[in-house]
Amino acid sequence: MATFPTFESVLLEISTGLGIKTELTSKAKSKFKNTEMSLGNFYDTWQKIILEIAHFFDLDENVTNDLLQNIQNDYAIHKAIETNVFTFKASKEKIVWHYLARVLIPALARHTVFWQIESKLDAGMPGGKFWYLPYLDPSKEDPKVELPIPQVLNWLIDLIEKPKSSIAKNIEHDLKIHDMTGTVLKNLHNWLKAKNTPEVSSINNTFPDEVKIKFNGCFQPNFAQPVFNQAIQFVIKKGHTPETLQHEIAITSDDLKAYFQHTCSEDQKADFVLKIQERYQAPSTKTIRQRLIVARATQNGYERLVKLITPHVDKLNINPEENKALQLVKVYELTYNETLKSHLEFSHLGEKNENKNFTQNLPPFLRHDLLLCVATENYATVPLVAPRLSSIFSDPTTTHKIDHIFPYSKNMMEEIKISFTQFASKQQHLDEKTSDLVNLLQKNKAPFKKLQSIEEFQIVHEASKYDYPNKNIKGLISQRLNELAVTQYQKIQSIFVELHEIFVSSSFNLQSEKKVKELISSANQNDEVVYWKPFILKYEAYHFIAQNKLKEAEKLLNIAMDECKKYNFASLRGTIARDAFALAIANQKLIPNNHEKYYRDIIYWGGLEDNTENKKTPDFFDISRDLHEYFWESLYQCYPSYSPLFSSSLQDLKSFLPDFQLVVKDQQQLNFILEKHKHLKSKQLKSPQSDSIIFLLIKISYDMKSKFKNTQLPIPADVIEEVISVSNKTLSAVRDIIKEWHQIVDISDFKQQTPLMLAANNKDVRTVQALLEANANPNLQDLRGRTALHAAMASGCIDSAKLIIKHGIDANITTIENATVLHTAVRMGSIQLTKLILSHFPELINAKDHNDMTATDLAFEIANCKLTYHILTNFLASESRSTVSHKSYKELLNYLNDITNSVTTA
Repeated sequence: MATFPTFESVLLEISTGLGIKTELTSKAKSKFKNTEMSLGNFYDTWQKIILEIAHFFDLDENVTNDLLQNIQNDYAIHKAIETNVFTFKASKEKIVWHYLARVLIPALARHTVFWQIESKLDAGMPGGKFWYLPYLDPSKEDPKVELPIPQVLNWLIDLIEKPKSSIAKNIEHDLKIHDMTGTVLKNLHNWLKAKNTPEVSSINNTFPDEVKIKFNGCFQPNFAQPVFNQAIQFVIKKGHTPETLQHEIAITSDDLKAYFQHTCSEDQKADFVLKIQERYQAPSTKTIRQRLIVARATQNGYERLVKLITPHVDKLNINPEENKALQLVKVYELTYNETLKSHLEFSHLGEKNENKNFTQNLPPFLRHDLLLCVATENYATVPLVAPRLSSIFSDPTTTHKIDHIFPYSKNMMEEIKISFTQFASKQQHLDEKTSDLVNLLQKNKAPFKKLQSIEEFQIVHEASKYDYPNKNIKGLISQRLNELAVTQYQKIQSIFVELHEIFVSSSFNLQSEKKVKELISSANQNDEVVYWKPFILKYEAYHFIAQNKLKEAEKLLNIAMDECKKYNFASLRGTIARDAFALAIANQKLIPNNHEKYYRDIIYWGGLEDNTENKKTPDFFDISRDLHEYFWESLYQCYPSYSPLFSSSLQDLKSFLPDFQLVVKDQQQLNFILEKHKHLKSKQLKSPQSDSIIFLLIKISYDMKSKFKNTQLPIPADVIEEVISVSNKTLSAVRDIIKEWHQIVDISDFKQQTPLMLAANNKDVRTVQALLEANANPNLQDLRGRTALHAAMASGCIDSAKLIIKHGIDANITTIENATVLHTAVRMGSIQLTKLILSHFPELINAKDHNDMTATDLAFEIANCKLTYHILTNFLASESRSTVSHKSYKELLNYLNDITNSVTTA
């Protein structure tokens, strides 16, 4: 049982490796990395972990924003791959190996280049090598892999220029270990020899801020003689030659020979001095800790990887054919160096030219295979990564094989070339043959004869994924697949093609129910069934739906969702969640707490049509409405021998709407509709929204006005004006009904939202007034705890707010985040609404939300942190809310401070 790593598990691994302490329990960590956490907690956890990482590296605001953007981009790339990968029978070791080599390592290498340029995170470290990676020193007679922790300690010892025993003694003295236990010396010895990888707590305890280290090996020139001469003398005293110094600073050994002979220019001399000063500067204790922790994180990851993929190989083994983890190091180094080279040479020409140069400099086996994820040039290559991974994981003969990915020798290079050539040739053959077959079938030229001439199962299987004008062709394809299927894998794939054709591509006939039953039975008896359980359960659920057994079908889809967690099934988990959600709504009224798991899986794993123009995450309640329609219009169909089911809400609407339209057009008296449809005045419609009839009409009216007011389409002005006029007349008629049907005004929808809340949210003052005059209760709360006054604050409608306050509102009511209406007004940046609230409810100035923040505290946070303001305004804009300038929040803060000070003084 092996699946693809989630991005969340990677993020958590990085955080844990750096020793960042989170408040997450083991259970919460498990839910987070397996994307099983509630959405609210999930997004909060994401933000906390990222900000903790930024804080650990002491990144400034600009670099933090860059980090956030990088992570968002990486997440999008990761999900594009994850939701299109099938892991088949591949082992965990093989999946992790290829994920690291093809996705994570190249992405980290490229990001690190720009983080280093922006923040100088490794200032003072050896510049000619990657001190945070395992390293093979070619100058040593008895070469072994030098791990990151020893590299950092050697850097530190070189700057101190004292024996380990002396260093340990001084540290123990500063730590006030009076009995001189020798613990520090023992630790330093073990860390240097790579006998163990220290815990973060041990690093923090050994190098706290109170430790005062004296550095005798740093470059501290005086100005009595030329600084360049002093620099040369300094490195010679250190025992460096051009060959060894090139690993410490970013200058080649050939160039350094001229420096040592003093045959370089004045500019070169100045550059040399700057590099020596930076390399041999005295670090702070915090910097020492930080670098040891970074080294510890990568060293720990390296050691665990060696144990996972080559458990019988020593971690210090220098042979990359045996210690394959070293191949990943080379992937990182090459990606980093080529990225840096392209940036330095082409950054002035823009990012596109940088990427183009980077890609063109890669060898073919990297450009078209291993580094597809980052090798962008004239077209997007990320979509090619998932099919390549799936092809690697699908090979039943190499489920546990850890392939060579980076050449260290001629033999290894030849092996990699052969593997890549075979893959490319096989893929080209498959693409060409499939294209030829599909073209002929779509032209309907002797399809039976053509299919019979194909002897390769995979080509016919690929052809089954296309549509054809002749509906009989799909049946011919299924027939040919059955004839060609030899292995158990091929036989079960053939069954799925046939089931898909029955449920998705064609209509039921009298034989469908029997045929489906036989196919499902055959699939369950197949030896491969354990690897394809979610597919079988999905079709079994469809089988139950066709028999009108909706509850049984929902149970099967829930089991299928759990089965999807055992192996990677691309976006199937999302589509199963979509169907389960649609079924749940059809079986009962929407229950947000119970049904969020479906929504969560849809968001994480796909299942909805991709709207590339709108990047906004679809709302839970909008999805539920769409899925209600999807179920009855698309998913639901019954076998011919069963009576169809129908949604009762449609019957109510079909009866009411024609009469209501006559009222809107002044062709029918209101009394007629009130009498004929009086059974609706206290009824929730049987729909996922559970609206009353007037609530549904209000929603439709607001949606129509919003869509036509904000449309970018070239619609004539008179058409838009007519639509808005009809919407206004509809709302006027609704207000007339409200005057007579007082029982209907507080009937909430499935979000526990009332018509009053919606009217206030849409700045519809006349409807707000009509509802309040009909005794609508302004103190009712929706699922998030918001009242109508919260809605008025959020929309910035002061007239609605005044009316609601006038009709009696309990201002102490808070949302589920304990936010008062004053918190909401402040969050929107409205001084006018803030003044209105405080003039009626001055006691709210001291009320605190779930973050223990008053409204003044909230204003302070937004006014004094551009990142908070940026995140807030982006969020408000995504909800189509109006936003104000950062300056407005500062003015609001000044006003609140004046109020707070006056209250304190009084």
